[in-house]
Amino acid sequence: MNLFYSSNINEFDQEIIFFGQENIHLSKVLRKKSGDTVSVTNGKGFLFNCVILESDKKKSILKIINYSKINNDHAKLKVGISLTKKIDRFEWFLEKSTEIGVFEITPIITQNSERRKFNQERGNKILLAAMKQSLRCELPILNNPMLFSDYLSNSKDSYDSYVATCYNNETMMLNKTLAKGNNSEIIIGPEGGFTLDEINLAKKANFTPVSLGENRLRTETAGVLVCSIFSIINQA
Repeated sequence: MNLFYSSNINEFDQEIIFFGQENIHLSKVLRKKSGDTVSVTNGKGFLFNCVILESDKKKSILKIINYSKINNDHAKLKVGISLTKKIDRFEWFLEKSTEIGVFEITPIITQNSERRKFNQERGNKILLAAMKQSLRCELPILNNPMLFSDYLSNSKDSYDSYVATCYNNETMMLNKTLAKGNNSEIIIGPEGGFTLDEINLAKKANFTPVSLGENRLRTETAGVLVCSIFSIINQA
């Protein structure tokens, strides 16, 4: 199955028109033709089953046969994660966390962060490709980079909030702390870790310190581990 994407469609539409890259992929790469059926998502939980009416190098027109709404009444995970020095490592996290099922990602800038800029347009393209590859129908939200203090200020009380730390050996393990079915947000620091002041600020903002284990992890590895633990607990 190949999954296509169109952001501007909903359950009331009868046709989908592809231009640009999606049309090239459909007509040139996969060589789909009139009468073939394809699946399309709008990234908002809808899956549309379509038949191709016409297709050429300029555009493809698809008729929507039926649609289904993927149940999104599930626990959601937000991850605030420090930008990495090497951007390809952060992009790897974006790809893998999307495949696993993250809901929202916010790059955060901490005292020890070595990078402060991020190409959000490229990041969204990575999320889109990963969503289609993994056959998901929900495109994660990718926010602009945000200062650590601002992220804490924007935290929502409706989410269980955690900060990953290695300062306290008595800190509870994340997998022992997460509650199945609860929306959660977790913040992950840079390779140098959060400072003690940042940990204390997080605690004052009602973020519970948690451990990801004894091993020292790279930022992007910690991010993928968090997504995996959350997914396993909520699928069990």
